[in-house]
Amino acid sequence: LYVSKSGNDSYDGKTIGRSFLTLQAALAVATSGTTIFVKSGTYVENCPLSVPANVSIVGDNARTTTIKSSISTNDILHVRNACYVTGVTFRDHVYPAAAVAFPTSGAGVITSSPYIYNCSSVTTTGTGIRVDGSKADGGRSMVSANFTQINAGGIGVHILHRGFAQLVSIFTLFCSVGVLCESGGQCDMGNSNSSFGDY
Repeated sequence: LYVSKSGNDSYDGKTIGRSFLTLQAALAVATSGTTIFVKSGTYVENCPLSVPANVSIVGDNARTTTIKSSISTNDILHVRNACYVTGVTFRDHVYPAAAVAFPTSGAGVITSSPYIYNCSSVTTTGTGIRVDGSKADGGRSMVSANFTQINAGGIGVHILHRGFAQLVSIFTLFCSVGVLCESGGQCDMGNSNSSFGDY
């Protein structure tokens, strides 16, 4: 499926010429195995956006494809088993919102971790990734690589309630806390850096 700024939500999204205007419209018809290509532009969406299991969101690139929530205190993406997100920047989400999190109603069983790759989070008090193990069963995990987070006063990655994250090339700047594990949350990290923050 395709989403573009020249699209229309009355289209079927199956070609660039008949692309959806919003990611919300594409997600409403996406099923397991669907890849949604989001073309360059800024998309202000009615969030949280619910990503079905085994659905991928592929932006043109993190410099030109931006997703925001129309309500800044709402999470932007809620992911489930085997979701994949790449090539987007999340902007302007503020506490208690996260750019990516499990659904508050529960993600179900995680056997293949949602994977957040080559993305950015640029905001103030918001969180980049929240891995709340109380909102999932099975592995209760997410994987992320090449994720730059400039959450000035916020949290880069928050892992709690026995959630687990594998983090590679995570770069947090100006965050109040770069990576926070609490109440049984765990992570492993490699090739990562936390700069100019408090903790």
